[in-house]
Amino acid sequence: MSGGKYKLLVSDMDSTIAETETIVDMAEALGIADKIAEITEKAMRGELDFRAALDERVMMLKGLKLETIQQIASEVRLSDGATELLSTCRAMGMRTILVSGGFDVIADVVGAGLGFDRVVSNQLEFAEGALTGRVLEPIVTADTKEAVLMAESEALSVLPAAAVALGDGANDITMIKAAGLGVAYRGKPITQEAADLSIDNLRDLIPHLQG
Repeated sequence: MSGGKYKLLVSDMDSTIAETETIVDMAEALGIADKIAEITEKAMRGELDFRAALDERVMMLKGLKLETIQQIASEVRLSDGATELLSTCRAMGMRTILVSGGFDVIADVVGAGLGFDRVVSNQLEFAEGALTGRVLEPIVTADTKEAVLMAESEALSVLPAAAVALGDGANDITMIKAAGLGVAYRGKPITQEAADLSIDNLRDLIPHLQG
């Protein structure tokens, strides 16, 4: 099954590969899920600056224990078709990258579980086993996602036209536009507008990869 048109998949995690926004799952443990969900939704619709919204939400999570986040990571619900999509990419010899504005403690577990070749995500700062409320530099932004797609294409000696970018929010638009096939999965209206393809089940992407 190798030798298809596409050589690279760069995918978002939250509300894309993972069914939920994992930062909201974290907030649930502190009883502030509604507040954080509201800010997250606005950021994903492009109504708030992503970086400012990230800093605000992480500060609200201050004191959350590492072991609680690890538990959440082990229980992340995957979106319908995620396992099949990654299996197909592997069978086709595609390189797969999970790039997330979410956090390494969760993204690394999700990425490893599905067999992604590389995971790029934000690093949380901990002190004495609990969140300090700070995210470490560099922050994964929309520009980071595009830069990862470009660098990975170059490393494979292919054009970005041979890449598939998959996401749902405003911060995925730059990479979606840069890819040969930009895909909005249950995307915000602004994301669907930028995409070549809009899908509601990750399995629906598989025929497009197989051409």
